[in-house]
Order: sequence, then C-alpha cells, then structure tokens
Amino acid sequence: MYPGAGVPLASPAGIALPQYSGASHRPAGKRRTITIATFLAAAFGLGLAGGLLGAHISPPPAPPTPVTAAEPSADEVRAQTIDLCTRFAAAYAAIPAPQTASADMIPATNYVADALRDNVNADPAVREAVLDSLRLMREHSAALSHEPARGAVQPPNGFRAAPANAADDRVWDRCYAYGE
Repeated sequence: MYPGAGVPLASPAGIALPQYSGASHRPAGKRRTITIATFLAAAFGLGLAGGLLGAHISPPPAPPTPVTAAEPSADEVRAQTIDLCTRFAAAYAAIPAPQTASADMIPATNYVADALRDNVNADPAVREAVLDSLRLMREHSAALSHEPARGAVQPPNGFRAAPANAADDRVWDRCYAYGE
C-alpha cells in the first residue's frame, strides 16, 4: 500500500482522485511479454486463416487470352530487314583482323544476336543467313578461347574459316540484293 492510502487525494480543483490499492492494472515484466506474444500469435493466426480462406473463396485467375500475332506489314518487314543488315555490317566492321582471342569476336557476336532478337519480322531469308553466320561466329569465339575440352566446356576441334566466310558471304548477298 502507498503512504497515505485510504486518504482521498484532492486535485487542484477540489475533486477527489481515485485511490489505487495493491496491484497495478498494467502487467509487469514476464506477464507483459507473454501477453504481447499471445496477442501477436493470435493476430498472425487470424491473418493466416483469413489469407487461406480468401484464397479458397476467390475464383482462380482467368487463363491469359492467346495473343494472335498480326501479320507484319511490308513496311515493317523492310524496316526490320534494313536494321538487321545494317547492324550486321556494323558488327562485321568491328571485328579486328586477324582474330586471336575470344574478345575479338564476342562483342560483334553479341551485337548480331541482339539484332536478330530485335528484328523478328525481318525478311526470313536474311534472318536465316544471319542466324547461320551467328552460329559460326559463336563457334569461332569458342575456338579462340583456347580452352581444353573438359566437362561441359566443349569448344570445337579447330575452327575452319571457309564455312564462316561462306556464311558471311550469304548474308552480304541477301542484304545487298534485298528490295531490288
């Protein structure tokens, strides 16, 4: 009990204040921790139950509607073919001669791969030629790595320039003849 318990305290306005005797209404120490933990566990449990219930009540998402690809216009095919051929020419010009390391080929190889990815509606004959050239550029890059074949690393056994040059010539022929 507090000193002076039982004696009503007076406020400055002369109103009697309530007296508390004994235990505080506020839980102390361990009880407070347990009370808070119980409250948090109950809130978590109710949230989890609500989420599960909501997932079972709500309808499943609708399947995506298939997108029908419109046939590209002749102007779009032409623009993409021009972009693909121009980017192939730029990449080809960036390759040093002679090539002695993978680093000589990889920037151009990546540039051509990006051009193919960006120009899916380019003329199919031009795309086919560029794809073949790109395949051989990648093979050349792998051969120039000078890595021994081991595990999943399998560079080609010697790179022959003649097939790569022939593939490049097919690209040039198709790009130069396009639209004539």
